[in-house]
Amino acid sequence: MKKKIIIGNWKNYLNYQESIHLSKKISKINISNNVRVMVSPNHLYLNEINQIFNETNIEVIAQNVTSSESKSDTGGITVSNLKNLNIKRSIVAHSESRIREKNPQKVLEEIIPIAYQFVLCFEEIDQIPFNLLTNKFEIILAYEPVWAIGTGETASIDHINEIHKKVKLKLEDFSLEIPILYGGSVNPSNSRDILESDYVDGVLVGGASTKIDHFEGILNSI
Repeated sequence: MKKKIIIGNWKNYLNYQESIHLSKKISKINISNNVRVMVSPNHLYLNEINQIFNETNIEVIAQNVTSSESKSDTGGITVSNLKNLNIKRSIVAHSESRIREKNPQKVLEEIIPIAYQFVLCFEEIDQIPFNLLTNKFEIILAYEPVWAIGTGETASIDHINEIHKKVKLKLEDFSLEIPILYGGSVNPSNSRDILESDYVDGVLVGGASTKIDHFEGILNSI
């Protein structure tokens, strides 16, 4: 059985003290060997939180990246600076970021040649640039129907499987081996059914990942 991937995207829900407190709580959870865990805190706290998880198997990842190297990019996040913090992966094109940046494919064209790992979010299959993706380093896809993000309304298992199956078939056409996560109001009451679905390789969790009892419940779904 391949390990399921569970990513907690904390967005901007937590301040510094709350982020540190949650990180210490999560670091003490006894996590199953069947699960890979990543957390994505506010960029301002990446360094401190990465140190907390340093001796665990939990990976700290960035919430976004806007360019590969330093340049005229006010408010941007570069791969070079993330690497300086030993952050080896970032979410890319989350729906909330797409609204601001308009053209996430340009970022992919910068970071794929330098083999920077990423989690690419998509709402429509045609948003996935299959021709740019590669097996040379780990890439993760995350299906996130915008209407389900933060609404408490989760897509049906049939719908999730339908979309994930279509993407997996398309990946096969390009000989790509890339896991696909589901994101959209994942919580402890629905995570088991989602994670046990035939075509789901993990979940991208938003608000529920900022509450230790909820996140632990999701981690224990496997």
